Parts: sequence; C-alpha cells; structure tokens
Amino acid sequence: MQFFLRNIVLAASCALVAAPPAVGQTIASKIETMGEPASLQFTGLRMREQNGLLRIQAELSNLDTRQQSAYYRVQWLDESGFQVWDDEAWKPVLLHGAQKLTLQIVAPTTKARDFKIQFSATDNRPLSQPSASGNSP
Repeated sequence: MQFFLRNIVLAASCALVAAPPAVGQTIASKIETMGEPASLQFTGLRMREQNGLLRIQAELSNLDTRQQSAYYRVQWLDESGFQVWDDEAWKPVLLHGAQKLTLQIVAPTTKARDFKIQFSATDNRPLSQPSASGNSP
C-alpha cells in the first residue's frame, strides 16, 4: 500500500513539474537594452489602459552619484506581438546623481496592447568583446 501511495505522489509531483509554469511579465521582459548600463536601472514598471490607450509608468534609477544620460523609445505591439506603429524617435533622459525618474508614456494608437522599451545608456559596462556598433542610437 505504501508503494502504491508513494507512486501516486511521485506521479502527481512529476505532472506538476512537467506542466508549463505561468509566465509572468517582468521588467526585464519589457526592456531591451542596447549594451549593459553601468549605473542606470529600471526599478519599476506599471501599465494600465485608459480611454482605449495603454499608459506606462517606468521608474528609472541612477545608482551612481554622478549625472547619467540615456535614450529610450517604445515599440508598440498588438496582442500577437506585431508592431502597430512606426519606430519612434529616440528620447533623451538625464538623471542627476542618485535620482529616480518616472517616465510617463502613452501609446499613440488604440491598437497597441503591449510594448517593449528600447533603452541605451551613454555609460555602459565594458563588454568582453568590442562591438562594432556604438552605445548611443
């Protein structure tokens, strides 16, 4: 009887492990960095729909005491992940030492159901292999 119960418990635990986990969207899944920022980090990200348009609040933090600059733009996507708006122009951001800044971003179309923020810091960590492309857009 113990052997039978142990096999049932083992089979049930295997079924739980084999089932795909629920995929939650993280900040990292919404940010595409160009290089690895040395001092800037996204520390918060919220999204909601209002009047049919997506609204995003992205909190960017400067972990250094020196002033840091960066650039960002948003790719607006439909529910299938297809881009629904032309590429935006890069927007500059300046953060003073140890500053937190909240970026307020509104979708330009009601077709947008998802987004990806492309981000490029002026000061990036050195890479193991030099890249042919620059750090800024």
